[in-house]
Amino acid sequence: MANRIHGRRRRFGKTAAGTPLRTSDLGYIYLMILPFALLFLAFTVWPLVRTVQFSLHDFDGIGTLGDSPNVGLDNYRKVLGDPLFGKAYLNTWLFTIGQTLIKLPLSFLLALLLTRSWLKWPTFFRTVFFLPWLMPASIVAMVFYYLLSPSDGAINNLLSTLHLVDEPVDFLRSGPIAFATIAVISTWQIMGQYVIFWMAALQLVPQNLLDAAEVDGANSRQRMWHVILPLVRPMAVIITALGLIWSLGIFDWIQILTSGGPGTDTYVINYYVYEMAFAQARPQFGTSSAAAFIFGVTVLLIYALVGKLVGRAQLKRKEYGV
Repeated sequence: MANRIHGRRRRFGKTAAGTPLRTSDLGYIYLMILPFALLFLAFTVWPLVRTVQFSLHDFDGIGTLGDSPNVGLDNYRKVLGDPLFGKAYLNTWLFTIGQTLIKLPLSFLLALLLTRSWLKWPTFFRTVFFLPWLMPASIVAMVFYYLLSPSDGAINNLLSTLHLVDEPVDFLRSGPIAFATIAVISTWQIMGQYVIFWMAALQLVPQNLLDAAEVDGANSRQRMWHVILPLVRPMAVIITALGLIWSLGIFDWIQILTSGGPGTDTYVINYYVYEMAFAQARPQFGTSSAAAFIFGVTVLLIYALVGKLVGRAQLKRKEYGV
């Protein structure tokens, strides 16, 4: 009886595989998650707390936060009433949606090609698409700043040599053209990462299901629509969410290529926050923190929506028995 009670005390729930989890294992579990917990507290929770504190004060970075006036929600009212914030918010979403519509379908098609058995030198092509992602975005942006120059840029020289244009093209002369240009070159730079994501998702499709569908007479389009796409849907939701969230964080491309111009046509939220905090005669850390917090709430809502969509996609995948 004592042994039975002792055995019950040592057990604590079950693992994902269904085996009993003993209390003696908890120490190792806590030890493994401790570094992540510390980093999460230091670089996520604490900055979030300080951002909220800054947003409630008229703080210019001089002295301590406690010495600055507490203005309550005035910074939030100021931000929400600022037309430039509304423009930056809209521009951020337009860029995010536009870039996502380019990079996700294109990277999916590339992943399909790179996973075909008939493709020769697959490692070479995977390396070619993945290498640009290893370069810092700021370095790539600086390179393209000179390549896109309307006076002596290599791209304009090539277009003129091929007689494709009569006069140099200023790719950054207006908001729509500048955003389209940045979306294209930033997509090229980050494409390899999404190709890897899609290739990992395609590995989740059991080959026996594809073979069975082919035996049943399904052509390649039908196998794609009725087998591959439903099975990669959970990963597709996650990849789409990552694409949206990472595009919402656009800053370095805007800072280097346009500096928010011409005028304020290419202002995005992160550049707005940067300008309020560091480019004013009197730094407005309270206003920039309020803008950052408002935008952060948008990102959190996306995360919550993704969680629900992933759950539904997983249930759909279980209908296939995988």
